[in-house]
Amino acid sequence: MDDSLKAQQAIDYYREQYDAIGARLLQTQHALRAARRDAQRQRVIARIVRRLYMIAGQEAPGSSADARLGDHLVALLVEALQIDCAALLTQRSLGSLSIEHGLGIHIDFQLLPALEALPARGIDSAAEQAPAPLVAALQAEGLRRWLWASSSDQDTLLLLGHRHERPIGSELTFEPADQDVAETVLGFYLALQEQRAAQNALQRAKIDYRTLFESAQDAFVVIDGENLRLVDANRQAQELLGADLEMLEQRPLLGWLAEPDPPKWRRRWRRALAGRMEQHECRLRNAHGEIFWVELRLIRIGDQSRGRVLLVGRDISKRKRVEERLRHYAFRDELTQLPNRALMYQRIEHALERQRKDPTQWFALLFLDLDRFKTVNDSLGHSLGDRLLVAIGQRLLGCLGKDDSIARLGGDEFLILLDRLARPRAAQAMAQRLEEALSTPITVNGHEIFTSASIGIVLGNGRYNHPEAMLRDADIAMYQAKRQPSRERRFAVFDPAMHARALAEMELERDLRRALERNEFLLYYQPIVSLADARITGFEALVRWQHPERGLVPPDHFIPLAEDTMLILEIGRFVMGEACSQAIKWAERFPNPPKINVNLSGRQFVNSRMAEDTSELVRQFACPTSLINLEITESAILTDTDQALAGLEKLHAQGFELSMDDFGTGYSSLSYLHQFPFDNIKIDRSFVEPLVREPRTAAIVTAIIRLAEILNKKVVAEGIETPEHLTVLQQLGCTYGQGYLFSRPVDASTAEEMLTKSPW
Repeated sequence: MDDSLKAQQAIDYYREQYDAIGARLLQTQHALRAARRDAQRQRVIARIVRRLYMIAGQEAPGSSADARLGDHLVALLVEALQIDCAALLTQRSLGSLSIEHGLGIHIDFQLLPALEALPARGIDSAAEQAPAPLVAALQAEGLRRWLWASSSDQDTLLLLGHRHERPIGSELTFEPADQDVAETVLGFYLALQEQRAAQNALQRAKIDYRTLFESAQDAFVVIDGENLRLVDANRQAQELLGADLEMLEQRPLLGWLAEPDPPKWRRRWRRALAGRMEQHECRLRNAHGEIFWVELRLIRIGDQSRGRVLLVGRDISKRKRVEERLRHYAFRDELTQLPNRALMYQRIEHALERQRKDPTQWFALLFLDLDRFKTVNDSLGHSLGDRLLVAIGQRLLGCLGKDDSIARLGGDEFLILLDRLARPRAAQAMAQRLEEALSTPITVNGHEIFTSASIGIVLGNGRYNHPEAMLRDADIAMYQAKRQPSRERRFAVFDPAMHARALAEMELERDLRRALERNEFLLYYQPIVSLADARITGFEALVRWQHPERGLVPPDHFIPLAEDTMLILEIGRFVMGEACSQAIKWAERFPNPPKINVNLSGRQFVNSRMAEDTSELVRQFACPTSLINLEITESAILTDTDQALAGLEKLHAQGFELSMDDFGTGYSSLSYLHQFPFDNIKIDRSFVEPLVREPRTAAIVTAIIRLAEILNKKVVAEGIETPEHLTVLQQLGCTYGQGYLFSRPVDASTAEEMLTKSPW
């Protein structure tokens, strides 16, 4: 048999192999296209696909490598879906399915009946649809939850299961989305195995060339290497290009390329003629003008003297569309369909690279955080909150220029890249424009919602090398914007001093956590005095921090940080415990002991068991509740007024006195005074300070005092610092007061001396 005949026989054999492979690959691509566009599912699929691609690319095809690929698949599924076991089962003999690859399941596990008797898919929530022997086998294995998916040709079954008990409300339940993940991943795995098997067969098989050429599912074209004339083309090639053999012979080879690049293809051609197999993906334009993707392999056939090249082409347009969708979900936010953090990082990298090449290329990063978005979710529901986020994303997008980008980082945070700025101050102008856009209410499901945002700005000024550093500084600037006393301007531009302050806050937080462990907190007491006879009727307990290096730290330096980090809960327990201990000591010594006022933080009201926990803590110290007066500000009960009302009513019923602190500073003070069971009103110092010089303020204070008398509530004026303040308040009929005129906050021993002998 001469070389030509052998080559012809080899081509025939190849055609048979590729026909079967191509059919199965098309089935797999259909399964991938049919996958639901659920972002979580797509992320799981994308992660597993990427890992399998990476693993497959690292190992050459072969039986041991392919076996490891199956082991990797079940391990990835267990990890990604957080399940107990996964297994690939194949039909080895009639009537049973045996494990090929498994994790978390006995190696001798088998299923009866055979795969042909099973539905193509199954889930534990529809167990009645599955054959009884199958359900019994799964339950005997100890699986509490399970699902399966079978291959389209019903040779392979993928089983996923969960067997362990979990706390109530957290047991894993499989959903249809999990079934779609299983089917898609199984299809991809089988396709990948088929592809690897084809590559393996290509390397070691010596087959009949002509048979493969005539029967191959792929397009085969034979080219004469000397004159680049077409020698032969199979039926698939003619269908792919929409041309008969005569037209193929007449048209130049490079004329079919959608993006011709003759020099590049001549280099590839020379390498192929030299015996090097070339494989490339490119786009072709068929005779009808339609553009599509193909995978082309250039293979020299025969000896080098003959100079013939076999072009093997495969239409990969469907695969490209699937890959494009996977890339879309990998770089897009599931809810808003805006770019996500990963895609934005890439764009920031490009902006940084451009600026490294040309320092005049200004750009800026804006970190935008919606104000009080949690209130929308809590009051109107997460579904409406999601729709609001989508609407906000589109409104922000409409403010941007063609070179700008916006991404949703998650929650209520957005990141905006302003690229190719004409001048640095343009970033502030854009921030102002975004604020104005958000100031217009958004209507969602009939609800008119007012929004605002805090914006941190960082300029790409050559100081940065990585997106992470820019995002960090933009985040710092955003928090600075939130803390600005004037909310007319809701944005802040980052400067290095902010970073230094952020580091200082980190150190302060570290010291604050240590302070709890080292008992560095102590209580000071400021007297509450009867304005009629200067008698001390109570003390407000105020926490102080005795720092080993900083000395006595006032509360306004650490309480906001304690609120942000939730350390205020532990500090609050300490304050309540110390106040109870001191109240008991004074009750044992004085016949008419003073009440101790303890401030409750808004963070404590987040806990639905706040009232029970407070009562339990007081009981542990055997302290009568009548000795404790709880102070609550309006802002502390804003988050969930219903929950706060229920908690305060429980505390009041147990004997605690309740005081409304900073009365008059909020929008709803009168409403809350009517709703909540307050015993006392504390007039805020902002009304006391201008009392002497502003008649209108005196009129407001008079109205508060008269209102309290009508409602049978006591009134305490805060911030009394001068004799004039005291005189006016006495004339207006205020009964109690506190402030520096009487005493600054003092330690417990000094407070006790005041009780023994009044200093006024």
